Amino acid sequence: RGDAKWARVGDLNLAQTNDDARPQTIRIVERISHPDYKRPSEYHDIAIMKLETPVIYNAWARPACLPVDMPDIGTDGHAVATGWGLVDWAEEGSPDNLLKTTLSLVPQQTCNESFFESDSAQFARGIIDKWQICAGEIRKDICQGDSGGPLTVFNNVHYCMYNIIGITSIGQLCGSILPGVYTRVYHYIPWIERAAWPEYFKNNQDT
Repeated sequence: RGDAKWARVGDLNLAQTNDDARPQTIRIVERISHPDYKRPSEYHDIAIMKLETPVIYNAWARPACLPVDMPDIGTDGHAVATGWGLVDWAEEGSPDNLLKTTLSLVPQQTCNESFFESDSAQFARGIIDKWQICAGEIRKDICQGDSGGPLTVFNNVHYCMYNIIGITSIGQLCGSILPGVYTRVYHYIPWIERAAWPEYFKNNQDT
C-alpha cells in the first residue's frame, strides 16, 4: 500500500524465475507528480519515478520512445495497452503474467458522449483532447491494477521499439462499452524533459 518503493523491469511472469526473462528490481528514490494534478480531478495524471541505479538495457528491457510530433497515435486507429491488472472486474487477484491487448482509439466526442457528465469531479471539463486519449472496446480494456501502464504504438523508425502515446489513467467497468482514459504523453513532453533532466536545462539557461 502507499507509494511504490521498487520498480520491476524486464519481467514477464511475477511468480516464476524460469520464464527466460532477466528482470531487474531497482529502488525508487523520488516520485515527481505533475504540479497541476489535483485530486479528485484526473487531469494531468502523470508522474515520473527516479531510480537509484540506471536500467541495464538488454533483450528484455528496452527504452520506450516519446512521440515527437502530431499526430501521435499512428495511422491504423489502434494502440496496445499492457499491464498486470485484473482481467475481469468481478475477479479477485491479478494475473502473474504480463498481459497486452490491442485497443481501438475512440474520438474525443464519442468518449465524452459515452459516460462523462459535466458535473463529474474527475473530469469537470469533459475529456480534453490535447491532454487525454480514449481507447477500448467491448471485452478488451484496461482494468483495476493497470493504472500507470503504457498505451503504445509501434515505432516505424527504430527496430522493435514503441512510442508511449498514453499512460493508463482511469476506466469504467472493464471491457464494457465505456472506453478507458489515458493521459496524452505528447502534451507533457516539455515537463517530462525538465523533470527528468533538470541539470541539463539549468546549465543551458545559465549559458
